[in-house]
Amino acid sequence: MTRDEGYRRMAAARTHAGLTVQDLWLRYVALGGTGDAFDLDGYLQGLIPLETFQQAVLAQALNEALEDQYRAVRVEVTTSALGELADERLRHLVEELLGNPPAPRPDPELPPGVSS
Repeated sequence: MTRDEGYRRMAAARTHAGLTVQDLWLRYVALGGTGDAFDLDGYLQGLIPLETFQQAVLAQALNEALEDQYRAVRVEVTTSALGELADERLRHLVEELLGNPPAPRPDPELPPGVSS
């Protein structure tokens, strides 16, 4: 990635994450970044360079912000239908591993009380 691509991508990521320069700077400093908010703003505008390590810290701060944003809009998966099937399979697996043969499943086509 060239120098121009680096700051442009980070500036776009900051905008996409909805962060102000100050918000990004706080995340950056929390991760060990040593530049001030003016350095970050200047870098994001392509006006001043940042050391390679500082760019890595800034990239990590942006990645974490984007991940936080992604997690905030995730859709919860209901497990009721999947959970019953998984619980049954897990129970059989545990029984098998413990050496206890699982109880036979009733055949739904036979009348109650009649085994196959």
